[in-house]
Amino acid sequence: MKGGGILTISQKDLKKSRDLVEKLLKVNGSKYNDWLHQQHQQFIEENQDLILQALSAFTGQEEEEEEKSDPKVNEQVSVRPTSFPVTQN
Repeated sequence: MKGGGILTISQKDLKKSRDLVEKLLKVNGSKYNDWLHQQHQQFIEENQDLILQALSAFTGQEEEEEEKSDPKVNEQVSVRPTSFPVTQN
């Protein structure tokens, strides 16, 4: 969900939605867990900027701590997010 709003959903409503999606996916020859994994990957990809900002902030803090304790030149490592292909059985 975009916008950061909090949505409260009951377990009953969640189960109804999941059951319906599972049935629709089955009709289309797909599996729920494959679809759910794809949704997770899509969400991660859509939020890559936030993830990279958080990693940069985290590694920036580590570098500051390292500089205080050891004034050696710090190495920088480039990290690229990867996505894994979804296979259907």
